[in-house]
Amino acid sequence: MIVLATTALLSPLRLRAIVLFDKASGRLNDVDWSDMRWLLDRGNGVDLARLAATRNPYESIETPQLSKSDLETGARLFREQCSSCHGEGGQGAPGGPSLENHVFRQGRSDWALYRTITLGIPRTAMVGRSLPRSDAWRLVSYLKRLLVGQPAGAASNVPVPVSIEPVTAAELRNAVDRPAEWLMYSGSYAGHRYSRLAQINRRNVAELRVEWQRQLETPVEKVETSPVVRGSTMFVTEPPNRVLALDASSGRVLWTYSRDLPSRLSVCCRPVNRGVALLGNRVFVGTLDAHLVALDASTGRVIWDVGVAEPSKGYSITGAPLAIENMVVTGVAGGEYGVRGFLETYDALTGKRLWRFYTVPAPGESGSETWEGNSPRSGGAPTWLTGSFDPELRLIYWGVGNPSPNFYGENRKGDNLYTNSVVAIEADSGKLRWSFQFTPHDLHDWDSVQVPVLVDAVAGGSKRKLLAWANRNGFYYLLDRTTGKFLLGTPFVKQTWTDGLDASGRPRVRPESEPTVRGTEVYPGIAGGTNWWSPSFDPESGLIYVPTVDKGAIFYASPHEPLDEFGEDLRGITMPVPNEDAIVAVKAIEVTTGRIRWQHASPPRRTHMEMSGLMSTGGRLVFGGDGERFFALDTDTGAELWRFETGGTICAAPVSYEVGGHQYVTVAAGRTILAFGLPQQKR
Repeated sequence: MIVLATTALLSPLRLRAIVLFDKASGRLNDVDWSDMRWLLDRGNGVDLARLAATRNPYESIETPQLSKSDLETGARLFREQCSSCHGEGGQGAPGGPSLENHVFRQGRSDWALYRTITLGIPRTAMVGRSLPRSDAWRLVSYLKRLLVGQPAGAASNVPVPVSIEPVTAAELRNAVDRPAEWLMYSGSYAGHRYSRLAQINRRNVAELRVEWQRQLETPVEKVETSPVVRGSTMFVTEPPNRVLALDASSGRVLWTYSRDLPSRLSVCCRPVNRGVALLGNRVFVGTLDAHLVALDASTGRVIWDVGVAEPSKGYSITGAPLAIENMVVTGVAGGEYGVRGFLETYDALTGKRLWRFYTVPAPGESGSETWEGNSPRSGGAPTWLTGSFDPELRLIYWGVGNPSPNFYGENRKGDNLYTNSVVAIEADSGKLRWSFQFTPHDLHDWDSVQVPVLVDAVAGGSKRKLLAWANRNGFYYLLDRTTGKFLLGTPFVKQTWTDGLDASGRPRVRPESEPTVRGTEVYPGIAGGTNWWSPSFDPESGLIYVPTVDKGAIFYASPHEPLDEFGEDLRGITMPVPNEDAIVAVKAIEVTTGRIRWQHASPPRRTHMEMSGLMSTGGRLVFGGDGERFFALDTDTGAELWRFETGGTICAAPVSYEVGGHQYVTVAAGRTILAFGLPQQKR
């Protein structure tokens, strides 16, 4: 990272001053004042340059006690202090858990182990030890050896390598022709979330049963991961900081990767991670502290780890990356904290950054005239969901989120490009080919981060490369994806904020829809007409299936000063319309006309104004979730053919794959990954 290289050039005195300032300003909450004097002493082995650059002690502080005698003392301390609970070799005892393949609540890095030893874990039998600091570090050194199975007789934590066939760029381009696997977030570059598999179909779907389930150890109540599957191996993310490789036919854990995170992170909407990308022999994942990490697909071992942005400034990564040929594309979250959004690519082999496209233009760049004054410096425009890719045009299509502040626009007058837009980026150069803004000068937090759906169909009398987009602002759009030309726009839910769209697709905004201090009632509400929940396109029916919400909200103007250096939260205020039920539904929309063919609505309700993403299949089925209910609909009529009460809220989208001639449908529900299949005699 450039910032790390620059920090490394600073004098030791300057570095100490930076670290002290960070501690005093609350940016190093995971370092106690009692440790600061030791931390700043010379010769303690702490990489102050890295600590000043990353503000993450878990990356920067390692044990200084590494000699043979240190390890011998550490072994003695383990026998005296730890073996009664964890066993002589860490294999476990009646009083405590095994350390083999154990999930360490506070992480496995040197600093995490040191804090666990000295502070303990609240509300558990693990109490802190009052050891001299040097002895605590000696114990850390021994534990590190113990955890990787180096001491004789110790339990090994090194996973048995899984046989994973490397994923080629050609396989990713032709993922739709490999229905037995689910190789990327949306199933294919076109964003269809469609599987050709038809073993499970309209005739037998009522026989579906749970084949296996994997309980996750996350504290997060609603997991949003969408699995990817290569061969017989599934990869899922477990918030806030883990990746798991599972046997796709049984749910058995093959390996895990955990990342130690700072205790203080700016995350607007729960700790979230929506999945991984595959390319070659690697698994790529973005992290809540805005790193992109490449893991060995066979073992989970870290191959490279790069810092994408500064988490202390409000950045995080919550979406699944997108792997394209030799590179990995990632966006960033943090619009509520006034970040300057961007899209970025890295070399898949080395982790070297290839290009970055800012979604808020710099002064003098095209689009900068759509911002007033200094407002771009906290402009928002995050890119927090996964986009799509056209290999023929070599264009990446990515949705861009809302401007900041959310509900107050007086200090950011103008259209605020490229917020609430889709941008078409040249994959090779990172240059903008075209953009289309759905909601200029957004005042209602209508992120345009929905998954772009790429369709080739007849529109306007000729076959065209199209981009279909059901937007959070309540309109369904059809664009020419070669040029960005607007072709169609029509509401798919109740909307009161415009008098329609003009010939170029620009909304004719009603002034009375702007938020006020006293509040303004607007449709759609804060959840939007749809949100990040994945749509699905069935090429056989020509229908795009969209998870929708019909409900209004009252929006209140909430002026804020621009984001300061301590990460002020720039969210505004909104309230639901009193005594109004939400209508949550799946709607089938004709892709080239925008006409709603059918809808499947859930019973009206006051709370939980969301549903899961969708998936359609060659079995003429649409799978989705609403609350704790997982269901299958008939693609042609919307009739519900099957349902299952999962016991956990479903937010993510399902996937389908095949192992050993057996089709599975898998979804995350609450803290559980559930896999469904047919009984043997029904296959």
